[in-house]
Amino acid sequence: MTAFDDHPHDHRGPQSLQWWFREDRGVLARIAQSTRTNTRLQRQLQALLPPELTGHWRVAKLDVQTLCLATENPLWATQLRYRRTLLLRGAEAILGQRPRQLQIRIEPSMSARRPAQPARLLSASAAESLRRSAACMDPGPLRAALLRLASRHRPK
Repeated sequence: MTAFDDHPHDHRGPQSLQWWFREDRGVLARIAQSTRTNTRLQRQLQALLPPELTGHWRVAKLDVQTLCLATENPLWATQLRYRRTLLLRGAEAILGQRPRQLQIRIEPSMSARRPAQPARLLSASAAESLRRSAACMDPGPLRAALLRLASRHRPK
């Protein structure tokens, strides 16, 4: 017997997805429940962390053995590791039991999912200040970087 066996073979049209996600449906119901739990967990743990970490990590797994977080690069992994105790306490509040370990996985593909932030434009006075500073310098990488930065100003 499979989850499909008790499906109403009603040929009047498409079935609602709600039928598939009912509590007694098996695999799909467990996936839906796991997704709801992870979303709740993500929100609760994020509330413990500084805002600059938002969007750079996600819960990959939580059980009594392990809280596993996935992040996009080693920089964010380090920031999460600094908050190990805080994260494990947060997981304990949710689970009722503290996980034994925190694991951090690096998944570079996470950064590909987020749209790139548009470059910020500089004010006219900031751009002029950078150009004046660059004009006083000998040619080199710092001068070139200041001029590139100053080029972010676009007159209206």
